Amino acid sequence: MKMNISSKETHQRVHFYRFSQKELERLALERIAIELGLDLESKAIQPEARVLSQSNGINPTTYECEIRIVEVLDCKE
Repeated sequence: MKMNISSKETHQRVHFYRFSQKELERLALERIAIELGLDLESKAIQPEARVLSQSNGINPTTYECEIRIVEVLDCKE
């Protein structure tokens, strides 16, 4: 009995990352700060980030991250 077996070899690299809520908030905050050209280490910057459910509390499956950055313009470093 002759069996016709074919195989395909592929070379690939898979990257898998999992982030906690705090890490996601930090990454989003850093991204916005870079876009705005702000230094998050500055005393004049008051950053805030939070993850919100978009499902009105019923089986939450969709989330968004809200970023709020207050830049105190009269603050001296």
